[in-house]
Amino acid sequence: MDKIKILALGGLDEDGRDLYCIEINKDIIVIGGGIKFPTKNTPGIDFIISNFSYLKENKERVKAFILPKGKKNSFGAIPYIYKEVQAPIYCTKLTKLLLESFSQHYHQENDYVFNVVELPNTINIAGHTIDLFSTCASIPETFGLSIRTDLGNIVYSGDFIVEYANANYFKLDLNTLGKIAEHPTLILLSESLNSTKSGYCAPNHKLSTFLTKYFKEAKGRIFLALNSDNLYRVNEAFLVCKEFNKKIFLYDEQMKFIYNLRSLGKNDFFNPKNIISTDDILRIKEQDLVILMADEGEKIYEKISLLANRENDEKQIKIQSDDMFIVACPASDNTEVIATSVVDDLYRSGCDVRYITSKMINKMHAYEEDLRMLLSLLKPKYYLPIKGYYVNLLANARIAYDMNIGLTHSNIILLDNGQSLYIDEKGANIDYDLDSKVDVSDIMIDGIGVGDVVNEIINERSRLSEDGVVVIGCGISRSLRKIVCSTDVQMRGFLFLKDKEADALLKEITKFFINEVEEWLKTTKTFDVDSLENQIAFKLSKILLKNNNRNPVVKPNVIIVE
Repeated sequence: MDKIKILALGGLDEDGRDLYCIEINKDIIVIGGGIKFPTKNTPGIDFIISNFSYLKENKERVKAFILPKGKKNSFGAIPYIYKEVQAPIYCTKLTKLLLESFSQHYHQENDYVFNVVELPNTINIAGHTIDLFSTCASIPETFGLSIRTDLGNIVYSGDFIVEYANANYFKLDLNTLGKIAEHPTLILLSESLNSTKSGYCAPNHKLSTFLTKYFKEAKGRIFLALNSDNLYRVNEAFLVCKEFNKKIFLYDEQMKFIYNLRSLGKNDFFNPKNIISTDDILRIKEQDLVILMADEGEKIYEKISLLANRENDEKQIKIQSDDMFIVACPASDNTEVIATSVVDDLYRSGCDVRYITSKMINKMHAYEEDLRMLLSLLKPKYYLPIKGYYVNLLANARIAYDMNIGLTHSNIILLDNGQSLYIDEKGANIDYDLDSKVDVSDIMIDGIGVGDVVNEIINERSRLSEDGVVVIGCGISRSLRKIVCSTDVQMRGFLFLKDKEADALLKEITKFFINEVEEWLKTTKTFDVDSLENQIAFKLSKILLKNNNRNPVVKPNVIIVE
């Protein structure tokens, strides 16, 4: 009989970093490889991935990476993991294209080995039979999967909602799920991000409901800002434009990239006849024109801000009073402040503003009734809520408990990242031994740096943003043992240099710095400048904190000129 181990390296008690290891006997199949976006407590960080040391230590046993969704928070860690751990990647053609584009953007190209799959499908990985079924989510052709074992099926739900209206690319494949349900489900791993919300997600996830209303009310041009990582809503935008016979101008490179996904054979996803060039903008009647723009995170709001303040580069596109601006990119927790400010700028521009907030439209993740449907269909022996904060995981567990399908405290399982679940013919056991828990610490990605951003750097960036920086330097002569280049002090974000208080402080800092350097020159034998700079930074920071109640970053710079 098969022996099974399930381990999450990320994705539990958090939003993002999804990385799940399914081990059958000695083989490891990795599902996902996501990222988590930074918060205000991690300034300057691009994103965060999971520590994947466990995969490196067991790389000979890793048989495949399965990427069920073409979204960077679902695959963004793969370029970094793949440099250390190589195995075939199973994904759709769209996910392949998006992963390659992401890798190029962050200069993390790899010689990936892809196995592109169509949906639905049955694949074989190292002798293990895996059934793939499409789900309805924010990215086309998202899928879940079921791994056949001697003990029953291991089913991973993927991101999903119950919705049937858009069947071409956003389809919950109940036919394949029904066939999977004909065999016993050993354990179901199901997403939890919206488990605290009652009812079904659909139809309140639809953008077209709002767009149809707003398009009818518009008097002139329509600006429409979208999240580039929600292709379901981009598709809705194109369909509504087609319904109203609107001409579409693609405002930015991100929108053009999305449109060029037609190269995957998805011509009916967009309507190419409606696209116009920059030269045609002034030739089209204003009431016939829609200007589409898209990006992710704060970037989309930065684009809107430039338009609102008439600082954008495109001379042909300036916001006018007859324009309608639809902000259809609901803010997340990390972007709420900038979103509020930018929408306020739009109102100041004088155009007709329509802001679709996160309270008006649902995120495309399973609600309570969506989860009940999947549970009632599969009736798993064990249930493992995944993807979400602890409150979401717990709410998901309670839904399963209340359904009276044999799921109780003994077979509904809540894990921590790094904690292992073992299943064999005798039953399921959680390893509670802290010493055996796998390291799942954050690895921070900062530009092209991987994991080299330590807490000291984060703390320093926070101090820079709050208390500014003091830079002081001079040139010294080794042979003469004296300062030969005059001392210079610069302060940014600390005190305004024209203030009288700042003038007195400058003199005090300069005097302290010169005294420290001259004393060091009298006694030093090694001319270890690094030690001197660290000593000055430590002492000067204490003085500034004591006298000014502020803690700027202090950067001494002593240069040996001869």
